[in-house]
Amino acid sequence: MRTFRRPRRTVAALAIACAGALALPAVASADPAPAPDPFQQALATLEGSAEPGDVALEAARAVLGAAPSVDVAEPAGTNPLALLDAANGLLGGFGLTPFFYPTAAINCSALPGAPLGIVPAVAGSAPGPYTPKVPGVTIPTLPGIDTTIADPGETLYAFVPAPGGIVNDGANKSGMQVAWFNVTTLKGGFADMGGLTDVVLAEIIEPLGEPFRSIGRDLLTNNLSKFPNAGVRLAPVATGSGTVLSAIFGQVSHDGKTCAFFPTVGLTQVP
Repeated sequence: MRTFRRPRRTVAALAIACAGALALPAVASADPAPAPDPFQQALATLEGSAEPGDVALEAARAVLGAAPSVDVAEPAGTNPLALLDAANGLLGGFGLTPFFYPTAAINCSALPGAPLGIVPAVAGSAPGPYTPKVPGVTIPTLPGIDTTIADPGETLYAFVPAPGGIVNDGANKSGMQVAWFNVTTLKGGFADMGGLTDVVLAEIIEPLGEPFRSIGRDLLTNNLSKFPNAGVRLAPVATGSGTVLSAIFGQVSHDGKTCAFFPTVGLTQVP
């Protein structure tokens, strides 16, 4: 048996490196002093001014504290990296930027022979305005209808498990969550993720008046039923403009099981 191990990574180090590289210019020096970290500076400022229970502070600490470690045993004939490649392919098809590292749930997979029942998954984000892009599916459009699901100043988040790993997850798509913190504005919070069909319906179709609502709902439901990955979750979130650090984590219920996914962390520049 060969074992594929993903090393432990601290979100603090990733956030510091990425936020620092994006927010601070490089300065040449013979003996450079360590550059201040924008995330830690923002967090310190927030801690000094926030009231008890401040949701932005709670979200910032949730992002900072997310540090998953997943060990994946690989029996003969099973390749977790291939499953991750497939999930990343779907994420790329959505037109989203991947988070820093993948995630997984243990004792969860519907795939035969999956090691320890592991379902690998990836997450990603894109700044608004964002129009739905679903691999292999045509999103119906109606003349004069706004088809964006994330507006300017918002961030669209996606969670994508390995294709085929999540089945029969029912009508209740709750359980996955986003914690976000805008380093620029010191705002933050939490948002629930929903199913692909639910989010697109809510953002595009439901605001329409009749008869367009019924027509669009039928067209969209019929088209999205062709998409095989039941585990996909989405969330458009009003993060505001700036450098936004986020963590995605939570649970997916499927086939009579509740599967908990480790946190994964990413960064989005929202214009």
